[in-house]
Amino acid sequence: MKLGSLVRCNFQPSSRGYDTSNGCMKPMPHHIKGEFGIITGRRDELSVIVYFPKFSYEHTLAHRALEVINESR
Repeated sequence: MKLGSLVRCNFQPSSRGYDTSNGCMKPMPHHIKGEFGIITGRRDELSVIVYFPKFSYEHTLAHRALEVINESR
């Protein structure tokens, strides 16, 4: 998966991250399963940052949670 690739999310996360101020997980604000996104960054070798333009929202997801629709050159 390359930066700029169009992907479809095949997984619905239950949270958007960890809130250090209260020690709880933050609720997921959007339903992203089945939505299209664009890879905007790489977190590590197993996950990427995906921007979902429909929601103006970025989320880090594992490669296995994504389906490549159109890979960037």
